[in-house]
Amino acid sequence: MKSNNTLYQDLLDIGFNLLEAEVYIGLLTTEPMTAYGIAKHLNKPAANVYKAMDTLAQKGAVIIEDNTKRICKAVLPDEFIGHYEKSLIRKMTKVKSQLRNLGKTHFDERSYSINSTDLAFEKFCSMMDQCKQIAIIDIFPEPFKRVKSSIIDAIKRGVKVHIQVYDPVELPGAEIAYTSMASNVLEYWQSQQMNVIIDGEQHLLSLMNNATTEILQAKWSNNLYESNMLLAGFSREQVVIKLLSHINDNDFCAKAKEILNNEKFFFNSEIPGVKKLFELYSRK
Repeated sequence: MKSNNTLYQDLLDIGFNLLEAEVYIGLLTTEPMTAYGIAKHLNKPAANVYKAMDTLAQKGAVIIEDNTKRICKAVLPDEFIGHYEKSLIRKMTKVKSQLRNLGKTHFDERSYSINSTDLAFEKFCSMMDQCKQIAIIDIFPEPFKRVKSSIIDAIKRGVKVHIQVYDPVELPGAEIAYTSMASNVLEYWQSQQMNVIIDGEQHLLSLMNNATTEILQAKWSNNLYESNMLLAGFSREQVVIKLLSHINDNDFCAKAKEILNNEKFFFNSEIPGVKKLFELYSRK
């Protein structure tokens, strides 16, 4: 069971204040009682507890007896959290729509730090949703589990996904670069990487702890030059990985030629970011 301090913090994280958390937990662990009774039980000012009780009732965390005594009872956690989650989703959907209507897209090529793992995963999935033609991905096993569905969705839309992985994976429709030597990479890093470049237009480079709960470093940018250089660099690394996976084959030369002939380079591909880059910076 979680310590009360951790549980209080979790309730604060979903929108409770400290007194509301104490009142709700207090009611869960005692028999139903009035707001005055729970105030005495918690040794808190009655007026503050009355206000907290009204707020908890509005959130659906407590129910109040319909008579003059107004006995208060905690709603069971499964019922309350289920209701509260749906309520928050409705509110967040409404706010997202309103903010989207206000927001303006400003193109800039700055590099921005990301300090939240949840935001890093959300950014990755958003980039895959936006990807039009090609995604170059270099990803360790734990992050891959979190974003696999967004990669599959992109493949279904016709995006060419070139992905370097460090465990064998099933990903129909993707160009996969994997070698058994990848286990050495995981042992060396003792952390989790999640890197993606889409269309030569945006890139996300992120390094997390092994539990994917803490960002060690993460940067996002839509700098066209950097994105295209990273796309080229990561693509060439994947070519090397594919070559290494066949290095001991008797027909290595034939397979190497096949790999190189099938690879996408700037000169044999229509990459959106390359076109934009030339439009912005090429000499007339």
